[in-house]
Amino acid sequence: MGSITSLTAEDRHSFSAYIAEPRGPAKGGLVVIMEIFGVNSHIKAVADGYAAEGYRCVAPALYDRFERNVDLGYSAEDVAKGRELRGKMNWADCMKDTATAVAAAGSAGRVGIIGYCYGGGVAWAAGALVPGLSASIGYYGGPWAELADRAPQCPSLLHFGAKDAMIPVSLAETLKAKHPTITTHVYDADHGFNCDQRPNNYDAFAAAVARRRSLAFLEATLG
Repeated sequence: MGSITSLTAEDRHSFSAYIAEPRGPAKGGLVVIMEIFGVNSHIKAVADGYAAEGYRCVAPALYDRFERNVDLGYSAEDVAKGRELRGKMNWADCMKDTATAVAAAGSAGRVGIIGYCYGGGVAWAAGALVPGLSASIGYYGGPWAELADRAPQCPSLLHFGAKDAMIPVSLAETLKAKHPTITTHVYDADHGFNCDQRPNNYDAFAAAVARRRSLAFLEATLG
């Protein structure tokens, strides 16, 4: 179980972040980026899970610039609200807050970033734009097509769902062709397959395989 702290970006914007600490010596730091639903119970559980594997996890509340304490579920109303909030985001401010989270995680050593849906796009953008990252991992990133020309500056791993109607699986080939050093994996699963709070999307097998691959990737890049 982690705790909430306050971080301050370079432009003096103060925002909250969920911090989950490892029990023993840290293997490194990991920034955990939310979906469109804010730093909710799922994202906190993800951070707790990676902390249990030895990483100091920092999950920044990226919506705090215009609405604080966003903690949405997965109903149709929550999805609509999440999309509304996502529409207010801009990449410049997002990268400022992400960079601050990277610095906060850096007390544990080398830092990686992992993100889901919208957060998968943030992780990709950060891998191209934010100094100090040694690894970037993204799951079914909604903004990947928009950001396809951004060249990652650190090792990058992307997880796709073959049944994902939002993100065409052909994008895996497109990104790989543009950036041959990245690693991509495609699963026989839907969008959001990692989230066990989304019963219509969750795929336990795909989530377990993707997590195992993500942990191996972190071991190789942060270790």
